[in-house]
Amino acid sequence: MSSASLPLTANQLIGGTPTLTYFNVAGTKGRGELLRLFFHEAGIAFVDNRVQFADWPALKAKIVASGANPFGSLPVLELNGRNYTQSLPLLRLMADKLGKYAGSNDDERYFVDQVADIYIDWRRSWVTTLGGSAEALKTHQTEALPRCYAAFEFFLAKYDGPFVLGTDFSYADIALYQALNDDGSLESASLAAQYPRLAALAHATAARPNIAKYLEFRKQYIPQATPATAKAASEPHTAPARSKTPRLLRGIRRLLDTVRRALRV
Repeated sequence: MSSASLPLTANQLIGGTPTLTYFNVAGTKGRGELLRLFFHEAGIAFVDNRVQFADWPALKAKIVASGANPFGSLPVLELNGRNYTQSLPLLRLMADKLGKYAGSNDDERYFVDQVADIYIDWRRSWVTTLGGSAEALKTHQTEALPRCYAAFEFFLAKYDGPFVLGTDFSYADIALYQALNDDGSLESASLAAQYPRLAALAHATAARPNIAKYLEFRKQYIPQATPATAKAASEPHTAPARSKTPRLLRGIRRLLDTVRRALRV
């Protein structure tokens, strides 16, 4: 078989090897993880540039000044000298270049976009919880989470699952899986009882061969949030008593504020 008749690789289809720049949010969270999951699913080799929050202020200034993203946020994807931003448009772009993961006709493409846009509504609420406010966490868990999960469950019935388009996998499935991951719902005992279709999607997504390999890799090699860290993130920050380390406490609060602002859509 001549090289001309060989099928193009995923990297050839998208035009090269991209560099993804995004935060290392507890190892597995945030918008950038959507792209990491997608790249692994599609077999796209990429450079994973994980940013520590302490380095973000200086990097943000460079990103804005260079024009890589005048909005001053991540993720930023560099491909062949061009910079691309915003996670869902990036997923749509990659899906278009690959010719899959976005539906096979106009109605399917609309449906995938429709479900993915509900993910944006979910994320707008979730990001408010990153500052450690117990009130924000409660509001998210009692209002946005059940409302969005119920919508996901409703739409998953259209093609009878396990994925948004039935047996065809799409970038919207990654968005829904990541929402469950970021909420800590993947291990919830009540998920299958309350939202069986959503639980089935999560199980089927995690079982896809390339994604399963990546999930195993990140479990072993990418630092996760510890239970103590997760607990602290969900507790309110009260005014501290006089301490020998007030500067450290102020620095932690400033870092949390930076994280929350940087992760807003």
